[in-house]
Amino acid sequence: MLISIIVPTRNRVALLTQALQAIQAQTHQQFEVLIVDDGSEAPTRALYPALLAQLGSRFRLVTVGTDGQRGQGPSASRNLGIRLARGDIVAFCDDDDLWVDASNLAAVAQLFAQHHGVDVCISNQRAVFVDGSVKENWLPGLNHRINTLPLLEDRFSAVTVADLCRSGGFAHLNMLCVRRPVVEAVGGFWEAVNYEEDRDFFWRCVDASRGLAFTSTTVAQHHVPDPARRVNVSSAIQQQERWLVAAMVSRHIAITVKSQAIAGLFLQHEGDLLRRLALHCAEHHQPRASLALARQALGARFSLKWAAYCAWAWVKSLNPF
Repeated sequence: MLISIIVPTRNRVALLTQALQAIQAQTHQQFEVLIVDDGSEAPTRALYPALLAQLGSRFRLVTVGTDGQRGQGPSASRNLGIRLARGDIVAFCDDDDLWVDASNLAAVAQLFAQHHGVDVCISNQRAVFVDGSVKENWLPGLNHRINTLPLLEDRFSAVTVADLCRSGGFAHLNMLCVRRPVVEAVGGFWEAVNYEEDRDFFWRCVDASRGLAFTSTTVAQHHVPDPARRVNVSSAIQQQERWLVAAMVSRHIAITVKSQAIAGLFLQHEGDLLRRLALHCAEHHQPRASLALARQALGARFSLKWAAYCAWAWVKSLNPF
């Protein structure tokens, strides 16, 4: 069973090398890696031939655009990798993260080969923050309940959409493997956004899947971006813009999925984000914007307390000074 691994990258050859070497160490050898370089500078691209010679023919480089041009973003880069992929299973690894379990792909290949109704496989990952602190369980709600979930085989248990909706998070791409027909059915990544695109992709894949599997085995290490640096897409977006994009992504999930549970979860999440935005605008002396957002938040997630806030915001908008 061939597994295609998509690795988007831009101007981070040292980190990329570590990520690719970790993939190379997998015991399951039937894989291909599509490295999608999104407009890196010429000095970075000059280092690729030696790196690829070291890694071997299973690692394929796809260069997008001319040296140093403005990048198309990770959503479009991953979609390009998906279009060129030949595998039955699609997996992902960010260029600044690492796979830490050499047996990961072997276990995934066995799971998909023996359980034809499973379309999505979710593993655990640890998150490492810039201050050195570590979050060992990415989805603690599932990890804490692993012994109560129906065992499929070896390390994997069956999970339901309801289980995931209660888990309090989503599977980061480093810990996600999806059958190719599901990836194609959802149309890959939503290219309108390059922030929270992984959340959007994950939940649409979950919605389109016949069966879901989860393991508490830690297979990846995610390096959480330093919020003080502007070297990546997510940290370059101001907080207000993040909330706006996240609210849009929540709406996109809600209107594209068939599952009422997922749609309801993200309509509520959208309401929470709109509330934050309304309060933010009020704090920054934007009463009319605060009222408009407060009304939208009330429609997305009604509560008497928030209805009272909307009334206050309406009064404030009439007399902003």
